[in-house]
Amino acid sequence: MTERPAHDPAATLSLLEDSLLTSIADQCPVLLTEALPEEAMLAFRNVFPHVTVLPAARQTVEGVLEAAVDARVVVATVKYALDRSFFLALPDSVEILALYSAGYGHVDLEAARERGLKIINTPNVLADSVADLAMALVLGAARRIVEGLDLMRAGRWGGFSPTLLLGRELRGQVLGIFGMGQIGREISVRAQSFGMNVAYRNRSMLPRELEAGARYIPDEKQFLGCCDVLLLSAPHTPETHKFLNGERIAQMKQGAVVVNVSRGELIDDDALIGALASGHVAAAGLDVFANEPDIDRRYLAMANVFPLPHIGSATVEARTAMADALVEGIERILLGEQAPNAL
Repeated sequence: MTERPAHDPAATLSLLEDSLLTSIADQCPVLLTEALPEEAMLAFRNVFPHVTVLPAARQTVEGVLEAAVDARVVVATVKYALDRSFFLALPDSVEILALYSAGYGHVDLEAARERGLKIINTPNVLADSVADLAMALVLGAARRIVEGLDLMRAGRWGGFSPTLLLGRELRGQVLGIFGMGQIGREISVRAQSFGMNVAYRNRSMLPRELEAGARYIPDEKQFLGCCDVLLLSAPHTPETHKFLNGERIAQMKQGAVVVNVSRGELIDDDALIGALASGHVAAAGLDVFANEPDIDRRYLAMANVFPLPHIGSATVEARTAMADALVEGIERILLGEQAPNAL
């Protein structure tokens, strides 16, 4: 950034704003509902002198409500389902709800707004990390990585065999992306570098420059029928709840692969598990599940499921950027401005 000369009025205004922000931040207790990575914690503590971390033994909705007394900001992760009863019980001191996530399906936004809260989240900082992991899931499912690991760790590998764990190459396969937001677009770029053809379904067709080689298919049946790999990256909404059900799975190719980096609630577990057992779906790579962490244990007993514990954004870079985005949003709100990440 170019340094402004000391006599520059804009520089003087910036200094005044910094001084005002420092004064306001000193009077802004922040509650973190669980410990964050060290770099993310520093992002908050470098700006706000009074940061409290909820101890592990108290990390329940009731614990958050008790600890939020006198806090002006509550930083909440996806482990908490924040419904209307939570907001009715939230202490009057709380003015800002900062969601340490891009998704907000776990929050009753209407109730939060009725309570008068300013709400911010962390959009546009997770895409690279989630897209990287999505490709790992695609590869892991298509190349039967879990089965290979199990074979090696059990000491049952008998040496090379031409028929051992045959999977599928990605080149020439069709990746169907359901939900072509920033994460979906980053996945598309990576998939095309593997030689995959990308089709997508979205609420609307993207401008050509954002499509970047992907093909929009407006007809749902045609979209599902063309997918060698179906990847779910749409947000969880009432419209997408259990999107992947028995009827839609039946429209997919025999032996297709399913990958989910969105929310587990986009999948009807009974339907997908049945399709995995029958072979209609060859494999699944899942980073997210319904009712986390109390997931459907049947997935864990299936050799053709590549399960991960919701680590799509679990990189130092993404988790630090998430904290930076929230800190900036809180600063803007405290200065009476519109936060760029307001919901």
